[in-house]
Amino acid sequence: MTRLDTFKALTRDIDGINKPLLALGLFKLWNLIFGLVPLFLYSLLVNRVLVDKHMNELWPVIAGYLAVFLFATIGIAVSKRFSNRLILKYDLRIKNKLLKKYISLDNEVYSNYSIGDVKSRIENDSAVAGKFFTTHILDFIYAVVYAVALAVILLCYDWRIALLSFIFVPVSLFTVNFLGAKTKKTGEELWKLQIKYESFLHSNFQNWKDIKTNNLEDAQLAELNGHYKKIRPVWFLNQLYLHLGITYSFFTKNFITQLFIYFIGGLFVIKGYSEVSVLLVFISFYGQFFGFIENISNSMMNFKNDSVNIGKVIGILNLEADKRPYRRIDGTDINVENLEFTYEGNVSFALDGISFSVRKGEHLAIVGESGSGKSTIAKLLTGQIKPQEGTVSIGGIDIYSVNGESVSDKVSIVVQEPVLFNMTIRDNLLLAKADATDDELIECCRRASIYDFTQTLQNKMDTIIGEKGVKLSGGQKQRLSIARAFLQDRDIIIFDESTSALDSENESDIITELKSLSSGKTMISIAHRLSSILDCDKVMVLKDGRVVAFDTHQNLCNRNETYDLLFQSQYMAG
Repeated sequence: MTRLDTFKALTRDIDGINKPLLALGLFKLWNLIFGLVPLFLYSLLVNRVLVDKHMNELWPVIAGYLAVFLFATIGIAVSKRFSNRLILKYDLRIKNKLLKKYISLDNEVYSNYSIGDVKSRIENDSAVAGKFFTTHILDFIYAVVYAVALAVILLCYDWRIALLSFIFVPVSLFTVNFLGAKTKKTGEELWKLQIKYESFLHSNFQNWKDIKTNNLEDAQLAELNGHYKKIRPVWFLNQLYLHLGITYSFFTKNFITQLFIYFIGGLFVIKGYSEVSVLLVFISFYGQFFGFIENISNSMMNFKNDSVNIGKVIGILNLEADKRPYRRIDGTDINVENLEFTYEGNVSFALDGISFSVRKGEHLAIVGESGSGKSTIAKLLTGQIKPQEGTVSIGGIDIYSVNGESVSDKVSIVVQEPVLFNMTIRDNLLLAKADATDDELIECCRRASIYDFTQTLQNKMDTIIGEKGVKLSGGQKQRLSIARAFLQDRDIIIFDESTSALDSENESDIITELKSLSSGKTMISIAHRLSSILDCDKVMVLKDGRVVAFDTHQNLCNRNETYDLLFQSQYMAG
């Protein structure tokens, strides 16, 4: 992408960028003007003061230098303030936009991105994109305009030396562009390796307790070293190409071109084609000129390198959000017809021809061996994944024809591993209902049998529970998650083995509360214990992704071989 295309992509639907950018452009023009003045003062010093001996003009030259220094310093200071404000403002807005874009994506699209990918694009790549306006737009244009202005001045001073010296400009830009392409290619590879590394780190930080419990430290360190071994050579190559381009520009400016100017200029002076005073001024102007050619070259290199990160941000901005409409779902009847689902990369079906119905106010238990498809059904019912075939309708509305908000306003799910954040108990609960009163929070905690526990804590409900609720036991985390479901008070509640970490007494208390809430509500429990099956209206038995039985516990017990085997081997143990 060109700089213009990148600018359009990064500013699409983001306000408040053009005005500060225009102000910065004016300050750049200010700096350009006061950057050229010293060169003319130097010309005046050489020609009028040193050559023509007009010593009375020395003081105006000195005063001019002091004035330029004062005004240039003011311009730099003010422009730096505007620059910082622009970067900060854009950084906040682009991160906000990226986060909203991720949240608005369809579950199927979002699942294509790893944690490291998402984290890198929001934190690292957006920061690079934020500097694009000052580094790759304003500074680049400034360097180009300054170089063109100096080129015109050089041609006016001595067009013959100027034309000869300009030979190095296209050579330098071509070489740098070639090295820039190499830098971009290695940058792409490096980015892919780094997001895998980021995902690895995130997984370690999230699961450090399991790592310590299972003595996996050495294995994780070995994997860490494996990431380093892959990243190190690619990073070295990327930096090599980057600094080769920058070093080449520096070498061309400070060695080759300077020697060339001295040699050609000296010959012109000796042959009488030019004068010493003209050559001295020309060399001063040319040093400034090729300095900006060096800046242009470096900008080309850095843009190639940064375009990898910027491209990742633009890639997310260009993704289509979930365009399915929001629609209020009034009914609570669930109808599932001929569901077929296969996870990516698998040949066999996780679910094959699943059909069932749950009427308003009914409580369905789903049982089956591990891998039979129980949790997959829960994900399908909440719209987290889409089936290859079949439909899921709630209240007569196909949940895949409406957006995720439509479903989440109707259905809540409590999973075996609750989603908890490094915040207080109160804040974790308020995620379910931001305007909940203290009385509502206390009531839902009592129903989930966790209120008494919160009162034993030093800060009670305002106790921070750590990342993923690491400061809580498994049962406490599940009760807190159930309390959050009570607070949401959705018409349909799905419990995906959400009481597996509770003892029988606590589970019994919670089931009693569920009964009190179940009037008019549709409930589905992926059952873990006998107690959670007995009181359900219907039991659906899964085996190898198929429904092998669908009836009450009483009708299934001692009458269905699959159910009896499952009951004896698993549920009797509960």
